[in-house]
Amino acid sequence: MAAGITGCRSAPKLTDQQAEGKHLYNVGCAHCHEENDLHLKKVPPSLHGVFNRSTLPDGEPASNAEVGQVLIAGKGMMPSFAYQMSKEQMDAVVAYLHTGLRDQPEP
Repeated sequence: MAAGITGCRSAPKLTDQQAEGKHLYNVGCAHCHEENDLHLKKVPPSLHGVFNRSTLPDGEPASNAEVGQVLIAGKGMMPSFAYQMSKEQMDAVVAYLHTGLRDQPEP
């Protein structure tokens, strides 16, 4: 007879791409979007659950293409990351943002 635990599921593991995105987010994005340890006068928006909403904080559609464009070109006070990240790294950050930034086990 198999016994199971009900109602208690662990969070799904991050894919390799999401794990890379988590690392990149933590070193390149969290300083502003989480901790604001740069003491910016205008605090950047939280990105938790950004893809759970229909629009980004600036009113643009919450889509992979729009988030990718913000990473490439920057927006407002946010600088461009076009010269700091490759396309694959930007895709990894977008993949991590799709997790809602929940703490999940890495692969």
